[in-house]
Amino acid sequence: MADTVKRSKTKYKNIYFNENTKKYDVKFNFKEYDPKIERNRYRAKWVYNLNSITEAKTELAKLQAGGIVEDSKDITLKGVYELWLIKAKSQDFSPVTIKNTERNMAMIYQFLPSETKLKNIDETVYQKFCADMREHNYSDETLRLLNSTFRKMINLAYKKKLIKENFLDYADNMKTKRKEDYTVITKEEFNLLDNYFKNNEYWRLGENKYPKFRLMFNVLYYTGLRIGECLALTYADFEEFSYYKKTDEKPIRIAPTSEATEKAHLQGMRINVNKAYVSAIKLTKDPKNLKKRTIPLSPAPERLFMRIKEEHLLKDGSLDDKIFNWQYGLCDKTIKKACKDLELPLFSCHMFRHTFISNLIKSNVPLSVIEKVSGDTQEIILKRYSHMFESDEIIVLEAMKNL
Repeated sequence: MADTVKRSKTKYKNIYFNENTKKYDVKFNFKEYDPKIERNRYRAKWVYNLNSITEAKTELAKLQAGGIVEDSKDITLKGVYELWLIKAKSQDFSPVTIKNTERNMAMIYQFLPSETKLKNIDETVYQKFCADMREHNYSDETLRLLNSTFRKMINLAYKKKLIKENFLDYADNMKTKRKEDYTVITKEEFNLLDNYFKNNEYWRLGENKYPKFRLMFNVLYYTGLRIGECLALTYADFEEFSYYKKTDEKPIRIAPTSEATEKAHLQGMRINVNKAYVSAIKLTKDPKNLKKRTIPLSPAPERLFMRIKEEHLLKDGSLDDKIFNWQYGLCDKTIKKACKDLELPLFSCHMFRHTFISNLIKSNVPLSVIEKVSGDTQEIILKRYSHMFESDEIIVLEAMKNL
């Protein structure tokens, strides 16, 4: 019968001296997430017969830095992302692609933790992952991005033979709305929504929340911000501008009426879009595609903003404070409740963005300008809204007939 292994502790945590072999053994404790039972399992990995303390410390550092992803049968979500990152850098992927993928993975880890082993992910786990994301009330655009990033990682792992079977070959893909399936919110419908939040109240913690909700939906309608960009706004992100002012003297600022705006259209307010908010993990990130931009503000939301800003400052608030301290889910739930009460289609927050871009196209705003204020590339705009450019053929024919 083999002798019982006797180990004595060293002054270094997790490094032991093996009395039998007269060498050093390293114990690495780790946890792995089991998606089927939805909790962590705690494991230990030993490395034996290391000749010196230095060698043992080096081996322990490797394990602590990379976990056990070196063993292909134990590849994790984090491990396959690190492999993708090596591939992306070797093939000179754009910084935007790398940054967006990093952010997408951070959001994916909310539903499948980074230590989840790929061998434990099957069709059922994938379907639950999709269901959990949808329940979180992300827009269809965000759902598509996260699903695409996840599938990209699984396909890479299978291509590198790190998993024996690719369940994506037979699992039904996540269904999301196409851009052309989105309903455009008409001006009449928006006016009904605006009056709903103006004339009703929702009190919580001693404050009527509907004035801020009214401001939010006005900002979404008139600027086309993504909901994450809107949730990240601070009072300081709203700034005044004037293109014709000839002196440095600052004029008294009065919220313009529509009539005043027509007479002095070069003076007003704009929003600086320089961040987005992932509310579930309280992460402030760069806007999508890293496109920071400014968007001029229409008079209606400007008046609402100035009123709310004044009330905030009277309560000793800071301009650096966030305006909307809500989660995605509450925003979506609130707009759907208003739609239900008004017997309107159940609009989502993203439909305001779709409406904004659609309205700009219908008003013949140049594509380069739409790109500037929307944060999408011209290629993406053409791809997603191609059905709205069909009338351009008439413009071409009109131009050609006079040649």
